[in-house]
Amino acid sequence: MRTIYHIANECQDYIEHNISFSRNKIRAGRIVFTDYDIVGDVKHLEGLLKDLYGSIKIKYPTIATSLKESMDLYDNDRIVHISAITAIVNCICAIEEPSNGKRIFISHSSKDKQIVSNFIDHILCLGIGINRNDIFCTSIEDIAIRNGEDIRAHIQENIRCADFSFLLISDNYKASEICLNEMGAVWAYDSKVRLYLLPDTNFNSIGWLCDTRKANQITDTVALDLLYKEMHEYYSLPDNFINWSQQREIFINR
Repeated sequence: MRTIYHIANECQDYIEHNISFSRNKIRAGRIVFTDYDIVGDVKHLEGLLKDLYGSIKIKYPTIATSLKESMDLYDNDRIVHISAITAIVNCICAIEEPSNGKRIFISHSSKDKQIVSNFIDHILCLGIGINRNDIFCTSIEDIAIRNGEDIRAHIQENIRCADFSFLLISDNYKASEICLNEMGAVWAYDSKVRLYLLPDTNFNSIGWLCDTRKANQITDTVALDLLYKEMHEYYSLPDNFINWSQQREIFINR
């Protein structure tokens, strides 16, 4: 899968190795003017930039607008706008560069491990298409904390770096001091937070969360379909709604 970082990095690499400037002297009588031009396959670069624009327009609308403006005005002043384009590409590379943190953070009670495991497998990975290596979840062995790592620092780093944070609320969750601390940290970092109520949990049993009305039942088909659409647009993932529907139903039935 070509991520925003991969596309931006490809643009950055192409500009660095294939685009240069030529200096031309133009004589008009006794006056000599200096003119500059772009050397390289500009059409290929334009194709790369169009791919980059398409990949960032939802996640970074302001940056996307600036990139589009520079692309549209390119023929008016090539030197100025290729410089602006280069700066924008470098900015995108910097903010999208992979970190040690995961892109998905799941806060849950270890007593709800089975349903959390099914949510990861059938909703996030097989259904939506998220790479398992981009998910942090403390109760699932292959995507949890490794021996010897600082637990608190590791959890904090993954919350800070997360694109999406999922709070899977249950009576077990409410009874866990660790879970409630994670919830506070998630709200503080203000990542895209999604609250789901596990089976046998309702609004009346989750206390102050009832006032937010942001939670959905984890078996709510409409809510899951909205999640699929949002994450596909955010990560520019290939669409396969038939497969998604099958995985969603497997998850709900289980």
